[in-house]
Amino acid sequence: MKKIVLMLLRNLSDEDRKFVIGKIGEYAEIYFQDDIEPYDKAVKEAEVALVSTARSEKTREILANAKNLKFIQSILAGVDNLPYNLLPKDIMISSNAGANAEEVAEFAIALTLAATKKIVLFDRWMRRGIWRNDTPQLIRDAIIMILGYGNIGREIAKRLRAFKPRKLIGVNRRGYKDEYIDDVIKPDKIRDVIGSVDILISTLPLTKETKDFIDKDILSRMKKNAVLVNVGRGRVIIEEDLYRHLEENQGFTAAIDVWWRYPSKKGEETYQETPLHKLDNIIMTPHMAGGWSGFRRKLLDYALDNVKRYLKGENVENIIRIEDYI
Repeated sequence: MKKIVLMLLRNLSDEDRKFVIGKIGEYAEIYFQDDIEPYDKAVKEAEVALVSTARSEKTREILANAKNLKFIQSILAGVDNLPYNLLPKDIMISSNAGANAEEVAEFAIALTLAATKKIVLFDRWMRRGIWRNDTPQLIRDAIIMILGYGNIGREIAKRLRAFKPRKLIGVNRRGYKDEYIDDVIKPDKIRDVIGSVDILISTLPLTKETKDFIDKDILSRMKKNAVLVNVGRGRVIIEEDLYRHLEENQGFTAAIDVWWRYPSKKGEETYQETPLHKLDNIIMTPHMAGGWSGFRRKLLDYALDNVKRYLKGENVENIIRIEDYI
């Protein structure tokens, strides 16, 4: 008997539906969110769900009533938005980590270059007729720390190698090291070495452990002309601390793609709690590091591969530790 899989993704096109059926239809009975209601029999009997942010009321109602769920696959790398309080206690959850690692890494490099070369600032000045010769920083010979050295961090380090930095330091709690970094440290050792770092790139997910990790203490230990790039999660940094540090240290530059506040609806004008947008020493992009023309299909494909592993009784990848989030 085929297992029931709930596709809790809204507004899937007919083409996407055919793609899903082609990937796992041989192994599963598939129900799409737009076609079901929270109290349907299929919801109560479903064993697997593929989800996105799970922010919509209907998605949460479905998850709350899916009492037989054994496995949830996120289409996103981050799983901090899942309603853990509504899920069975013994549920297994996999993130989609690695699905867009190369694309996020490419964007992180772009932000790093824009910040170190002062490209946005120079452009802003030139449009006002101002010619200034502030000296750009070199990535060559820089000490670079990648905070959260996993799938994305590895792809960033791989690309940074072409610039010949003096040292690449990876940070992760497992002590994982590969050929792309020169050293690895655990998170509790950051304060010991952050003072020598020229560029800090964060790819950290948001967990209980990483929330507010970058605070005024870490920022104050960094070089006055250091660069901070964040393509992980906004709330890894304390917003007020970052704002104050940027305001008081004009030589310090931040390049941020992930935020604390997001629009509640498409097209809504949205700012952060602090007036970061008024500062010249920050580059701001609207959470676009993982996006490109074909990103949705690639994320879906990657996630469905893991769902297929589960349905076939194989070992699934990217299982998270639920205790990190609740």
